Amino acid sequence: PVGMSSLYLQSCSGGIFEGDNLGLRFVALGGAQAHLTSAASTIVHSMKAGREARHRVEIDAETDALLEYLPDPVIMFPNANLQSEVEICLQPGARVLLGESLVLHDPDSRGLTFDTYSSDTVVRDNTGRLSVRDRFIIRGEDLRHQRPGINGRFLAQGSFFAFSTSDSSALLKALRLSLEPIDGVYAAASALPNDAGAWIRVLAEDAVGLRKAMHAAWVATRIEFTDLMPGKKRK
Repeated sequence: PVGMSSLYLQSCSGGIFEGDNLGLRFVALGGAQAHLTSAASTIVHSMKAGREARHRVEIDAETDALLEYLPDPVIMFPNANLQSEVEICLQPGARVLLGESLVLHDPDSRGLTFDTYSSDTVVRDNTGRLSVRDRFIIRGEDLRHQRPGINGRFLAQGSFFAFSTSDSSALLKALRLSLEPIDGVYAAASALPNDAGAWIRVLAEDAVGLRKAMHAAWVATRIEFTDLMPGKKRK
């Protein structure tokens, strides 16, 4: 059997700062299995000059590879602006797990929030054809006001994607079942277009509920993809 390697990503900079332009690129060779995560949540610091920070991730998953990129949430400080970009190339039989989540933090309790968080996730097949694209922009003010029909009482948000080139009906069922026992969240799972897998979007009251939902989705997907229960992450 193929062993699952784990890699913890850590920065010595103390978070993401205004004007940062950060990039990561991962290549999973044919048949490889790897779990990538962060050592802890990542602070996105306040940005007073009106500029933004950019974080881009590129993933190439070759034939029959399994790559899990599941960092902890970003913590959005007041006046923070972050642009997140992920581009994935899936070869036949490849599978990629992707997690993206954020929570608000107002260290001085002054009723302040982040400016914007923008996300762009793109998945292409081995011919370069677009399979999935998910884009959104969140304004901190919209979350803070807790408007009905937008986010209500839920102030934390996450997305979990399980990209695959095989039938995803069993995976979708497993994801839905994994969310049922989680309290304090508003979440749903659905199939991705072009038979590219399944995903969930989660709204949570706080970071605790968000973490539970994202963890449950990860466990369910790992079992579906490998028939094995993942070990506890050491953090």
